[in-house]
Amino acid sequence: MQKGLFITATDTGVGKTVISGAIAAALKRRGINVGVVKPVASGGRVNTSGQPVSEDATFLMAAAGMAEERRQEVNPVCLAAALTPAVAAAECGMTIDVTKLITACRAMLHQSELTVVEGVGGMAAPVWKDYLVADMMLELKLPVILVVKPNLGTINHTVLAAEYARQRSIPLAGIIVNCWDEAAATVLERSNLAYIKLLAGLPVLGKFPSLAGIPSGQASMVTLGKAAEQHLAIDHLIGMMKGAVCPCPQQS
Repeated sequence: MQKGLFITATDTGVGKTVISGAIAAALKRRGINVGVVKPVASGGRVNTSGQPVSEDATFLMAAAGMAEERRQEVNPVCLAAALTPAVAAAECGMTIDVTKLITACRAMLHQSELTVVEGVGGMAAPVWKDYLVADMMLELKLPVILVVKPNLGTINHTVLAAEYARQRSIPLAGIIVNCWDEAAATVLERSNLAYIKLLAGLPVLGKFPSLAGIPSGQASMVTLGKAAEQHLAIDHLIGMMKGAVCPCPQQS
């Protein structure tokens, strides 16, 4: 059994990387040998060698305590253009071998006690030609967590994403709300959350506070792991990753 979790979101910029890193940091804090994978990334920062480097992958590696030497295992494909991967690759004349992406994920799942896989964009984002992030999810067969924001419009985005997952038979196991401010939450945020629970038919497995600009230092990762323990259902997530807790059934 592949022991892991796939993190996606309703859109780009919602906070997949922060949530993926937070979960990884919490697992590491518990002494678990955790692996992380960002199979494909776009919008990479070009380094002094002229190669694009994924800052998302850098963050995930710091959260999991993984050395720089393992970057290729964590992020086998990084593209410079801030476009959906299929387009970014075509623009630079590159071909994305999706089989290699799946192989990289499975290798990390095999090597690590538990693994967090972070997608790119949302479920319908094209990785290469007509191969979508959703197709990657179906191949890996991991429980999927949907990261959402509490702002205006999130009900529509979340419900549509949940319905798409059902249509594709994607094992969507729950929702995590990112950038939640309990003290400042108004009727807007609270009603959004209530309607998401009602209409998406999925459990909310955490309400994570805004932690903008988190540096990739060791002390920051410890703080991130503590925040995950406080605001996310880490025990439940671990149970799902290990297969001890079945993903919650999707309601019709």
